[in-house]
Amino acid sequence: MGKCEAATTSIGIKILLSDLIFQINEKNFELIKEMLERGFISDENEFDNDEYTYILSSEDQPENHLDYKIFLEKEFSENECLIEKELLLPIKPILETCRWGNDRCGKNGNSRPIDFDLSVDLEKYKEIEKYTIVFILEQCS
Repeated sequence: MGKCEAATTSIGIKILLSDLIFQINEKNFELIKEMLERGFISDENEFDNDEYTYILSSEDQPENHLDYKIFLEKEFSENECLIEKELLLPIKPILETCRWGNDRCGKNGNSRPIDFDLSVDLEKYKEIEKYTIVFILEQCS
């Protein structure tokens, strides 16, 4: 059986998990949870993302912001020191290509004209500090 490998470029946010978790409060609790769920760790070998996904899928996650913050600080510090890893959060997709099949040899690609709008609406994230706007290349299979 074949599978799909996809590569996506987007404009998004990069922020240290420690900086993001430090900012959790009652007002932005749901936003930061959403960011954590949609984002992924900047990682070349998937090991850190496996640990990150495992922690976020835990059924022991507290429901209130203070306990959630403590839970994440503890779990991300104990597991490969994820607390000091960068979270990448895609916001605006630019280009995507997919490769199907069993054979992974060869090249494939995609393109689009360069006259597209690079602006990103960051109003939703106005209360979040210490992030950088970046180009993100995400590969998954």
